[in-house]
Amino acid sequence: MSLFSVLRRLYRPDRFLIEDFHTEIVAQVLRNSDALTLGWLHSVEATSLQKASIKIETQKTFAKLAGHSTDSRPDITIKLSNDEKSEFIFVESKVPSKQGEDQLQRYTDHLVSEQKKNGFAKASLIYITRDYETVVPPKVGIPQFQPALYPTRWFQFYKHLQAHANGDGLAKELMLFMKENHMSLGNQFRSTDLVAMENFISAKALMDETLDGEVLNEGWKILGNISTLKKAQNQLRDHHRYILYSDYPSFECLIGYWLPYENPDDTVWVGITLASNPGAEARNDVIEAFRNWLEKTSGAWSAADLDDENEWGCIYKGKEIHALMGGNDHVRAIKDHLLGILKEVEVFRKAYPKLPWGVINVTDSGDAE
Repeated sequence: MSLFSVLRRLYRPDRFLIEDFHTEIVAQVLRNSDALTLGWLHSVEATSLQKASIKIETQKTFAKLAGHSTDSRPDITIKLSNDEKSEFIFVESKVPSKQGEDQLQRYTDHLVSEQKKNGFAKASLIYITRDYETVVPPKVGIPQFQPALYPTRWFQFYKHLQAHANGDGLAKELMLFMKENHMSLGNQFRSTDLVAMENFISAKALMDETLDGEVLNEGWKILGNISTLKKAQNQLRDHHRYILYSDYPSFECLIGYWLPYENPDDTVWVGITLASNPGAEARNDVIEAFRNWLEKTSGAWSAADLDDENEWGCIYKGKEIHALMGGNDHVRAIKDHLLGILKEVEVFRKAYPKLPWGVINVTDSGDAE
């Protein structure tokens, strides 16, 4: 086990942010070796400079520009400079998550702004992910300033690190941590991947059977409207969950399966989540209702990010799927599990009728947010 996985145990599981943790380690490894940093930047074609002084910062905040809804905080910023010119690079990392709304566009706008202000010869955005993700190049309104976008994967960084780490003990620990968190073999199928592929259709059919029929109908009665199984496939593609959902102006109700994405070896979780989005008009009222509900249910429900205005604040109740597979009829057990929690959601709705329960239409074709 890597040193960093040992240190990870010191964090509360619901407070451990693997992307930020990993970013800080990577940044320090890059600071330790200009040759390693330049070599990696050459490998993704983000620079052609052979010699440069290098300044690396993490989590630097750039105040929102006109038309932006939020400030921007790329994971790593890199400034390269020599006697002839200087270049500026954003590095945005995604390990379990995917790009946020307009995130790459905001970063591109900031790079244009920095290039104009500081006279950088080149500005670049490296978008590096553990899992494959389609990346659409952002639009640039000023032709003479054209930040370059370089999508890449963490397994490619791992291979570069493996070839150039030399005797750096920190780099070796980083490689071990990356291997433990599935960032080293992004272009190879594991045996577990093959098993999952071979059994996906039958597993999907069972999930459909548990969500359709009784659960779907009860959701309609209690929630007023609910999405279809067709949209469950969109949710699987975009959010690593296979769910039905009801959407309201300041919160949502999600019902179904959450698949592992931070650590693919984790188990599937089955249950219901009530979540309020950042910046929602009635966010404070919803969060207050969530807190009150937690007190009323005496620990039967759990919560996450109720104090963080920049995150989805949520309460949730469910079980790991293995806990529902003790009997002969797994489908019946999962249905009863979800129907039981839905009854509690019904009690929640009656207890807080002043929340904005006006349903947003979720039955049209198209993707869910």
